[in-house]
Amino acid sequence: MDKLRILVAHDKLAISRAIEQVLGTYGFAVDTMSDGDAVAQALAKGLYDGLVIDAALPGTPIHEICEIAKGGENPVPAVITIAAIFRRKSYRRRPSSLYGADDIVEVHRIAAELPAKLWRLFSGKGLDAAAKAEAEMALWSLRNEPSRGPGRLAGLLVAGLILDRADEVADADDLSDLHRILGEDLKQVSALLVTLMGGPEHESAVRASFHAIAG
Repeated sequence: MDKLRILVAHDKLAISRAIEQVLGTYGFAVDTMSDGDAVAQALAKGLYDGLVIDAALPGTPIHEICEIAKGGENPVPAVITIAAIFRRKSYRRRPSSLYGADDIVEVHRIAAELPAKLWRLFSGKGLDAAAKAEAEMALWSLRNEPSRGPGRLAGLLVAGLILDRADEVADADDLSDLHRILGEDLKQVSALLVTLMGGPEHESAVRASFHAIAG
């Protein structure tokens, strides 16, 4: 059976790639887009099982996109809005509107909450049994099979780090900015991976994951 297809819409490439890494780790197939007009056109073709969309995506307004996703001949079973990015050092804007979506997630909680939110929506709307089983197996293997290699765990750790500091990532101008912002945290992630997996060679998996997501 084909994997469940999720469209992730965010105008910051590092953030959309981090979300793609998280969802891919848990067994979903992911496409990313950065413009609301392109998202609206893609949804009209009925190609996606789920939509994860930034509330501030440029182009077609989010409430119109949600109307397209939930209406028509091929409604999207699971639509989740990403709340406006909070600011660690100044303020945190609480989610205030679903904009017609089924659920909402704060960007710094995506790694911890988004896969479960998607599965809950799918299963509540008659998700095909085989697809549900695939998702459950992906979650089980992530928790119980770390021996499948450091790359998988490194990717999830780096993606979680980028999403946790999404306010600073969103303000970065280039890769050197991201290195400056995340450098010390990446060292800690590398140390954690070495502790979990054993062997200093696993530090390279963290570097490779960072460049794949942020590069």
